[in-house]
Amino acid sequence: MKKAINKLAINSIIIGSVVAFIVFLVFGTVTVLIKNPFFIRMTHVHWYDYIFLILTALLTGVYACLYHYNKSNKESFDKKCNYTAAGGIVGGLFSFGCAICNKLLVFLLGLSGVMVYFMPLQPILGVISIAILSYAVYIQLRNMDISRSKIKMTL
Repeated sequence: MKKAINKLAINSIIIGSVVAFIVFLVFGTVTVLIKNPFFIRMTHVHWYDYIFLILTALLTGVYACLYHYNKSNKESFDKKCNYTAAGGIVGGLFSFGCAICNKLLVFLLGLSGVMVYFMPLQPILGVISIAILSYAVYIQLRNMDISRSKIKMTL
């Protein structure tokens, strides 16, 4: 029993690590925080963009790890948690992405609207998205603790 739990934990950690690495590479490449010949960034890169990229990738990996562990143990989990994590990931992408390169934002606000209204709010959006992702990780951890306490009560 203990070896099966350890194997499940190791598999979950591997999955979380792979997810974090893929999110870091994909988001970093698309937002040109990782230099590449495929995309061009039209705005300056700020120091906090890298922090938001790293935290978004790490928290997404931790969330994927906990999600896999909870789901493999057939523990109950909240579907709202998936929506919360997705909102945090999308918010994170908007927080460190090139606002001018984002066609949806330019369509909705116009180029001057993006530069005047959205770009100054990107650091705040980054903090909010990290908080949302942290809350999703907390919910997954709480679900894991609740199911462990149920197991202890039945034993």
